[in-house]
Amino acid sequence: MVFPKVKILSVLLIFLLAIILRFLYYPQNTYFGFDQARDAFAVREILNGNLKIVGPPTATGIFHHGVLYYYIFAPFYLFSGGDPVAVSLFLRALNAAGIFLLFLIVNPMFGAVAAYLAMFLFAVSFEQTQFSLFLNHPSLAVISVLIFYLGLSYWIFKKRMWGFFVSLFGLGLSIQFEFVETQLVAVFALFFLFFRKSTKFRVTDVLTGLLVFLVPISSFIISEIRHDFIIAKQIPDLIFNSSGGSGFVTSSLPKFLFFINRHFHDNLVANDFVIPFVAILFLIIAIKLLMGRIYIKQTIFLSLWFFGGLLAYFFTDNDAYFYNTGTSIGLLVFASFLLSKLFSKSKLLTACILFLIFASNLSLITKYNPFGPNEKINPQKGLLLKDEERVIDFIYQRAGGSDFAINALTMPYNVNTTWSYLFEWYGKGRYGYVPIWGGDGAAGFPGSLQVENARSKLPSKRFLIVESLEGIPSYLVDSFIKNEEIYATVIEKKRIGTMQVWVQEAK
Repeated sequence: MVFPKVKILSVLLIFLLAIILRFLYYPQNTYFGFDQARDAFAVREILNGNLKIVGPPTATGIFHHGVLYYYIFAPFYLFSGGDPVAVSLFLRALNAAGIFLLFLIVNPMFGAVAAYLAMFLFAVSFEQTQFSLFLNHPSLAVISVLIFYLGLSYWIFKKRMWGFFVSLFGLGLSIQFEFVETQLVAVFALFFLFFRKSTKFRVTDVLTGLLVFLVPISSFIISEIRHDFIIAKQIPDLIFNSSGGSGFVTSSLPKFLFFINRHFHDNLVANDFVIPFVAILFLIIAIKLLMGRIYIKQTIFLSLWFFGGLLAYFFTDNDAYFYNTGTSIGLLVFASFLLSKLFSKSKLLTACILFLIFASNLSLITKYNPFGPNEKINPQKGLLLKDEERVIDFIYQRAGGSDFAINALTMPYNVNTTWSYLFEWYGKGRYGYVPIWGGDGAAGFPGSLQVENARSKLPSKRFLIVESLEGIPSYLVDSFIKNEEIYATVIEKKRIGTMQVWVQEAK
């Protein structure tokens, strides 16, 4: 597992390219919304000695994500004084470092040329740059999924038993970082079914594999034991009595093709007219390889990687990015294999194709990355930390050192977690005091700003922040604004990014 010495410079140049593309627009495109603020509060509690064993809830509201990422983020929040851009810096660099794992995966399968090409495709991938911008736990799952396939690659193609253990560790780590990656349990079972005869297993191997899998998911086990297996008891009801939102909702052919199209679009060719031809070509070549029994193990490996990563979409109507963390990397590996074969015949044509792939991804990076993660990662547009800081600066300047009240039209509705963290960290750190939250604040969410619902008790200087309205029903927006108009008159409106600040005075 070493890089050929003569190619070290090539590796470093590809890594530098990956770093540059992920740090374009940094730190201005650091996104900070509700999920990020919630996590920052959790990390703050951990740093204050309140250790946690449960992560945030999943979309089902029944299961929870793992807690490990809180502890990974903690040193960066600690040494930066709570600044989210420090965590963002770490995640971007970590994603770029994924090229090294990818080399180690591909080299045993197809050789060094394909491995270097795979590194390049990963480095320039628009999709991977988007994951690097996502200040949340699925960004870490990119690396854990690579660890999973690294182990499988060395177990299957190098007959290394330690690869079997590494894959199980990567499986557990992936579930820890992104609960949806429980789909990889089925993928691992398929790998075992196809390739089990390549290795003779002893009882100690099975027990060791089970142990290394349980270690990264131990927080789930501890939580279940402490809470009387409350989640396990709900699983039968979830399976047999669920209604809506499950049961192969997205198994229609158009939906399936949509996800495949997105993988090609965000990694190889951002042209919807060209994508079907490229996808069909890839499929024909894969079938030909299987039928001709050429690279049959590799083709099965990559087919399980790519199509296995789409399993979660058959059980939900959610088309979010992070449901298929790492899936498209299997597509990049297959593309690198094909390009390595072309490279042996025509280096010029290979270079031209690589340039087109780079140009396709760069066009998406320059178009979307200035605004942070896309709406399939974070539904609200434009909650960029730099703009939020400008909002806070504007408010304090208008307050002129006097006490003031703040309210906000937020998503989630009436949850002040995001602005509570920002005022406590940035506002207090720069101006020495925090406002009163002069509106409804949903109970049970993190945030330490004093909430005062009685408008008569609020300071005379008041401000309303209106976030971008994606995900907030129009009737709630209308109701919120009408309620504000009852108690205050707007004397100034200021647009900052996708947000507005209303300067108010009491009626």
